[in-house]
Amino acid sequence: MTGLIKSLLTIGVTLLYFSMGVKIHKRWPNPLTIPIFLSTIAIIATLLTMDISYSTFAHDTSLITYLLGPATVSLAYPLYQHRQLLSRNFQPILVGILFGSGLSMLASYTLSLWLGIPDEWNRSLLIKTITTPVAVDIGSVIGAKIEVIPTVVIVTGMIGAMIIPSLLKRMGIKHPIARGLPFGVISHGVGTAQAIKEGEKEGAVSGAAMALTATIMSFVIPVLFLLIKSFD
Repeated sequence: MTGLIKSLLTIGVTLLYFSMGVKIHKRWPNPLTIPIFLSTIAIIATLLTMDISYSTFAHDTSLITYLLGPATVSLAYPLYQHRQLLSRNFQPILVGILFGSGLSMLASYTLSLWLGIPDEWNRSLLIKTITTPVAVDIGSVIGAKIEVIPTVVIVTGMIGAMIIPSLLKRMGIKHPIARGLPFGVISHGVGTAQAIKEGEKEGAVSGAAMALTATIMSFVIPVLFLLIKSFD
């Protein structure tokens, strides 16, 4: 019973931080005030202040982690609603996914080499734009540092969700396909949640982009590494 109360209390505090973040963002809309960023900072500060380990926090909030599955599945609804839009624009969506993912991997790999980052860390950064469960599976195949992958993926998603809306606004991009793609390709689940706030069509495109990116890259990256090894 004590464990249940502790778990409910931890979840309650987490939800409180997030709801406070939502209110702050509504009052002062800014890339630095998005709810997931503010609530993450608040949670980290609380864990450090109260000397609570991350493993304890993760255990107590496992219900929220479990709900990520149904939340991801629920993205099928906007995909179904806007299936005609997605099917009509499948070619530009696919090109955007391939170009965005490829450029992201090339940039992170080149930067990692330039900074002298160890190879297994470099491989973890290579798959940062793929949703966490798939990224972990790919990481185990290509020899990435598995413990680093969730953190890298989440931070990438958070930064993308913070930057992309302002960047799209500055560039004057208004088409729902062009607005939704970057969220799904670069920021996966976190970005898709932000894209849904932009509009239903943007959210549907982002959800499709996230799923297609994970599917395509789960095949392309391992094959690419096998080809590279065969030439070594």
